[in-house]
Amino acid sequence: MSIRFSLALPVAAGALLAGPSFAQQFVFQNGAIPGPNRWTEGVECADVDNDGDLDIFFADSDGFASAGAKRQNVLIINRLEVAGGFADESLARLGNRQSNAKSVDTGDIQGDGWVDAMYANAFNTDLPFLYVNQGAGNPGFFNFEGVARGFTTAYSSGCSNFGDLDNDGDLDVIISDSGASYLGGAGDRPHLFFNDGNGFFTENATALGAPIKRAHMDVQYADIDQDWDLDFIGFNRNSNGGAPHYVMLNDGAGNFTDTSATYASNSGNVYEGEVGDLDGDTDMDWFLVSLNGFNDGPVRNNFIPNGTLSFTNGNAISGSDDNEVVLLDYDNDGDFDAIIGSLGNTDKMLRANGLGGFTVAGGTFTSISDSTLDATTADLDNDGDYDVIFAQGESNSAQWNNKIYTNQGAADAIAPVIVREEDVQAGSSGPWVVRGQVRDQAMDDGISWVSAEADYTVTTGALTASVTTSGFTFVPQVLNVAPGTTVTWTNTDGAPMVHTVTSSTTGYDFNSGNLASGQSFSYTFVRPGVYDYFCIPHEQFGMTGQVVVSAGASNVDGFDMGGGGMYRFEMSDDSGGAGDTLVYERRYTDWAGNVSVSPAQSVSVGGGGPVPFLVYGTGASAANYMSISGAGSTQPGGAFTVTTTGVTQAGVILITSLNQVNVVAFGGVMLADYFNQVIPQAFVPAAGGVAISNGVVPNNPALIGLQVYMQTGISDATQAGGFGLSDGLQLTVFP
Repeated sequence: MSIRFSLALPVAAGALLAGPSFAQQFVFQNGAIPGPNRWTEGVECADVDNDGDLDIFFADSDGFASAGAKRQNVLIINRLEVAGGFADESLARLGNRQSNAKSVDTGDIQGDGWVDAMYANAFNTDLPFLYVNQGAGNPGFFNFEGVARGFTTAYSSGCSNFGDLDNDGDLDVIISDSGASYLGGAGDRPHLFFNDGNGFFTENATALGAPIKRAHMDVQYADIDQDWDLDFIGFNRNSNGGAPHYVMLNDGAGNFTDTSATYASNSGNVYEGEVGDLDGDTDMDWFLVSLNGFNDGPVRNNFIPNGTLSFTNGNAISGSDDNEVVLLDYDNDGDFDAIIGSLGNTDKMLRANGLGGFTVAGGTFTSISDSTLDATTADLDNDGDYDVIFAQGESNSAQWNNKIYTNQGAADAIAPVIVREEDVQAGSSGPWVVRGQVRDQAMDDGISWVSAEADYTVTTGALTASVTTSGFTFVPQVLNVAPGTTVTWTNTDGAPMVHTVTSSTTGYDFNSGNLASGQSFSYTFVRPGVYDYFCIPHEQFGMTGQVVVSAGASNVDGFDMGGGGMYRFEMSDDSGGAGDTLVYERRYTDWAGNVSVSPAQSVSVGGGGPVPFLVYGTGASAANYMSISGAGSTQPGGAFTVTTTGVTQAGVILITSLNQVNVVAFGGVMLADYFNQVIPQAFVPAAGGVAISNGVVPNNPALIGLQVYMQTGISDATQAGGFGLSDGLQLTVFP
């Protein structure tokens, strides 16, 4: 994560300030956003130049149901790291580009660490506008590359959104399409484009298989049936025969099944919805503007606890032609509250009770009567809390200045909540892909401002270490271990002495509880670093300790899949196939710096390479050195061959062992236990000095993960007592 700067956002002259009580938690910053006041349909934040603060994209255009004037796509640069304030650098960074834009969404389409952007354009007047970040050479400046990257057709779009829909670690996209008439007519189908991993897209209408619906306004993703993939939820401003919205389940590979009938409603006024767990049961609910009539409210997902996909409307709250909802835990109580952006009334906050119910929290925002069409939340001034941006348009043109409301409340001190995590299966071979889901303070169009990473290592067997107690001392007080080591503390003091092992390291909350005499507690360490801990009853006597984990673990960024707080982790075998135990942990960090770490997992694996043979040793260490290789299946019941080249005469010996040693002998290095586990086999070398040995792995699943070491040797008649050796060959039994 890039460096962030903590400076106060300057308040422009004439700003409307809250009273001494700060009853208005979100305070309008008059004049904070530069540039002409335009009809704005969409807003999204991203750090386009990787300078540690969040910049702002706006989608401007005139026209409600039919095309009006095209407007410049807008990029406002946050100058927090320089002197504060914002600068309109749209032309310099995006080029002279106008369209009938309805939304803008962001994501790294190439995996190069730089944010790209897409504008969805309505009324069939323009192609989707794709901007590709130039990256390190010119950070935050964009090339206009939609056509070159696969977007060659104009649609009547209200929205698009990036998400990893086929679980391959890159961002795909669905673009809405309302057809010839933006709000009525016959309607049309949304468009699914798969990413090839390099940021080039191909449409696959068959994989999406979406039915025709009218007035498609919003694209959202979340795992609504808890099977570890992103499903597609598309909200529409039309009742569409009683099944108003797209509810489409993903099979994990990007093939969708239409289950729109699971949510029946006659509401025809939904411009936007947001997806998140609103009742604390871990499945993904919705919040809709215009749930019924112009009244807003939640929709409960009934998947948990009954396991059947169905939805129930919650209690609606009086609204007034509202256009936008953003989920934000503004009061730091651990649940999602709802910000409502209203066209016909003032914007407001709906406070959640954590069980799916909401009530109006009056006076939360500076009261201004304007016409909000979109909103988002982001920490624009890096003070640890989330500010709010409201985008204006359509009516009340005197108030078309887009608005920033700075949060005057307490900073976010709540670490991301780990909702659930997928784990590596025993016996599997790398690379290993697992996913995790977290919930934090904010969620808007799939953006939660949480980053993720995994630390892992592949070891040979389990690594363990021990700490005991002696009076008021941990022994050793400082323990040095390798990544992947499980440390066990044992209270070796006699009764009634009671100790604890309690972490004081941020993000790591291990705590043994009271350990009576003879009791033990274990914790596995993966990430290199220093871990401090103490004994609660005896900290006053200096009973503290440290575990120091050496370098050597691998680290990989978790990939934000683009919806519902889902992250994907892909781990390769950092042992080169030599290890049999994968040890890994995942950590999640929010924008304010709060950290959650999942307990380390340790699993027996089959190895990481596509060919389960590893050659190692010294190379041609002696004049009579031979080379060795393996091929074939090493699954239980599989047949394989071991090939030795450089053979000078008959009488080759194949040596196998379960115990690897490293003995200098016979003019070379012996890697197998020749003295204890010798299996001699005589060969007549083929032409060119090649000897082949055929073998079969016993058909016994219990052997999965077993490693067998092999080496070939031959007596050298040209020297008294001479003997020639090859390198060693490791065979791992794979599942």
